[in-house]
Amino acid sequence: MKNNNYLGYKIFSKILRIAGFVWFGEKVVGKENIPKSGKCILAGNHVSDFDAYLLFAGTKRPIHFLGKKELFEGKMGWFFKMMHLIPVDRKNKNPEAKNQAIEVLNEGKILGIFPEGTYRKKDLLLSFKPGVISFSEKTDALIVPFVILGTFKFRSKPVIKFLPPIDIKMLEGDKLLYLENLIKDELIKYNNEKRLEK
Repeated sequence: MKNNNYLGYKIFSKILRIAGFVWFGEKVVGKENIPKSGKCILAGNHVSDFDAYLLFAGTKRPIHFLGKKELFEGKMGWFFKMMHLIPVDRKNKNPEAKNQAIEVLNEGKILGIFPEGTYRKKDLLLSFKPGVISFSEKTDALIVPFVILGTFKFRSKPVIKFLPPIDIKMLEGDKLLYLENLIKDELIKYNNEKRLEK
């Protein structure tokens, strides 16, 4: 990546981690599954604009998120550039965004992806888009699945759970469906436990 200045990222991600904990009281499970160095892809479900807070709480390593290009067009565009988001045009093909994502991984950094592409509404989980598998195959990057559980309300104590890394070269069959089902199973398990608590 051309911009290797992470000072602003480090400052604001720390502020957001603290603010998120004070407001939401989140819990992080499986932090040890995120490699301390080297390339990897963090991939999981998308619940709200606050999802990134939980990912910041998982690692102090900079995460390069893929984000819709509209974020860069408003008054907060400077902020998203400083946080090293990669702009994605969801209506057209994105060779530049794909190249940037691959470059991030080839430089031994972390790429953050929400494979659903947008928030889920009523569905448990939206179908995953194939980009996450493509990036992993082209760079030999491990995928660290994550699951966001709960809601984002004051002191609602949402949970982010990082699962063990996946080497997709070791998988057979539909790799995207495997990843999707892995996360879906965690969501179903969580929802069933919540029903039993009532």
